[in-house]
Amino acid sequence: MTDWFPLSEARVAHPRDPGLGGLLQLAADTDPLHPVVPGQKVTLALTLHPSGTPYRTYGYLMEEGLGPAAVARVQGMAHMADKGRYAAYATGAEPRTVTCLLKIDDEAPEGAVVLPHVVVGLMANQGDKLISSSRLNDRGFRVRRGWLPGRSMTLQPGARVTIPAGYSPEQGLLLTGSTFARHGTVTCTSDGAVSYQADPGHRGYDRFALSYEAVGGHTVWSEITLFLGYLGEAPGALPETG
Repeated sequence: MTDWFPLSEARVAHPRDPGLGGLLQLAADTDPLHPVVPGQKVTLALTLHPSGTPYRTYGYLMEEGLGPAAVARVQGMAHMADKGRYAAYATGAEPRTVTCLLKIDDEAPEGAVVLPHVVVGLMANQGDKLISSSRLNDRGFRVRRGWLPGRSMTLQPGARVTIPAGYSPEQGLLLTGSTFARHGTVTCTSDGAVSYQADPGHRGYDRFALSYEAVGGHTVWSEITLFLGYLGEAPGALPETG
């Protein structure tokens, strides 16, 4: 049995007959709280729930917003290439679910976003003008080429810590640089070591991130979180690991 994760909803109602309406629900078989990786496949399920007994309730998945994902297969949907969307409909009062399979581009860049846009439409009687909702989106997916666990450290104010040259959290990764810290100075030396010098007057949290080059030249990140001071001064502080 597939677990479905809700992504967005869209509603429409007939302006002269509130009893006629439609609800579109978009869900995925992949949790949007987790990143997706290049080459991964994600199934979307689009469900139409008519209210009353309209002639037809239409649902649209817009190509805009899919970003680095391409539709690899559809079931129950028509591709309207000239309008940049995939369409399905339910007749009368019966709900209907259709699906499509998305494939994340093999060359999708780190941090790219897949954010599906949907529209629901209503035709009260055959030949009537279509009444539709605005284009809506809520939840989507972020592409991560690799996930590296973060590290946490506890230091005294003004202390210095060095990540030695050649360190790699996973085999095949090459350290290429770092971000800045807000309450200290991060230095990258010519031999590949990274040092963090804490500000003497700062107590509390600070952080920076290290970038690594993976196979294919793609970048992955690992965040370093530091607590400067004594753990007893900040209940709930991260445990000391180095």
